[in-house]
Amino acid sequence: MPWCPKCKAEYREGFTECAACHVALVDELAEVPEQQDALPEGMEKAIAIYTAENRLEAERICDVLRQQDIAVFNRPAAFRQIQAYSGSDSRFGVEILVDAAQTARARQIIDELNEGIEENPLDEDELARLAEEQALETPEQPPEDNASFKLLPVVAGVIVIAIVLIWLITNR
Repeated sequence: MPWCPKCKAEYREGFTECAACHVALVDELAEVPEQQDALPEGMEKAIAIYTAENRLEAERICDVLRQQDIAVFNRPAAFRQIQAYSGSDSRFGVEILVDAAQTARARQIIDELNEGIEENPLDEDELARLAEEQALETPEQPPEDNASFKLLPVVAGVIVIAIVLIWLITNR
């Protein structure tokens, strides 16, 4: 069975690329400590320093930290309990992780950022504009080939024929 080396998802035979990570699948996962392959360059030990309410807030904070040359990444807050590709991060929040050596500086930046937001909260229109900008920046993903939808007209046709035959037999 193919595996994604990044998110560790298992795929059926015939798949060659991870739908979530867009990386080539491998036949076997390498025996590497779990956190080692997930850390970005320049990060030795990741420490969770903040839990954002949603992905938009997490990306905003990560962008600010990256501008300050702090190695950072995020993951669903319930990362150990749920699978990362489930998409249910909005229910649990999104953890922001930085290198252990940069935690104090990163927390100070996040606190200053949050104080600024409390003083000048974003209105609904501004949030909608930010979400639209992020959607435009997100690269378009090719549609997945789903064989079950291709069979739907065939199945519907068979059902219609069966109903017509039953009607003809019962009305003789």
